[in-house]
Amino acid sequence: MKALFFLLLFINLAFALYIQLEPDESSRASLSAELQTKTGPSSAAAPPPPSVCLEWEAFPQPDVAHVEAAISRHNLEGKLKSRTMGMAPYYWVHIPPLMNKQHAERKIGELKRRDITTYQIVEGDSKWNNAISLGFFEKIEDARAFLATLRTKRVVSAIIGARNVEQVKFVAENSPADLEGQLEKLKAEFPNSRITRTTCEPRAETHGKANSAAQ
Repeated sequence: MKALFFLLLFINLAFALYIQLEPDESSRASLSAELQTKTGPSSAAAPPPPSVCLEWEAFPQPDVAHVEAAISRHNLEGKLKSRTMGMAPYYWVHIPPLMNKQHAERKIGELKRRDITTYQIVEGDSKWNNAISLGFFEKIEDARAFLATLRTKRVVSAIIGARNVEQVKFVAENSPADLEGQLEKLKAEFPNSRITRTTCEPRAETHGKANSAAQ
């Protein structure tokens, strides 16, 4: 009997001790929340998605002044930034260097009278000084077609040459929804250009206003 008594007493004491040591439901919930706080996913914010840019390209550097003038006419100044793209080969339709600037200006007057609207006197280049640039083309077929058009307007001194020149593109970052439509209208003035949507590149040095002289 004594053995049974002590056995039951031991069981009761053990049960009482278990009841005291076991955490209640609220304690378990608090402990679980604390563990989740300490071991849960990192609170660091996810990186933002990459920005989408509109790119309008590609233009030979000597033509950039004409492009910037068109951008200004369409009230898009400040929305597009120019960036250089590296050197590229072009077919250059031009009138070879004339004797002096006065002679070149007289030739410009003839071009105006023959309804030629795209021209530029080359200045500050010893090799091409006083030449008249009429257009740059990536494809020889386009250069030949343009030269044929000049011939119909009795511009017989123009020729085609090959040049390596800097390419330039215009980029719009985080552009408003209507900008692409405005660019499409502007692109109609430059049929050999193209507009693409792309992930924005890291910021690069922008190309300043174009010099009036061809390179």
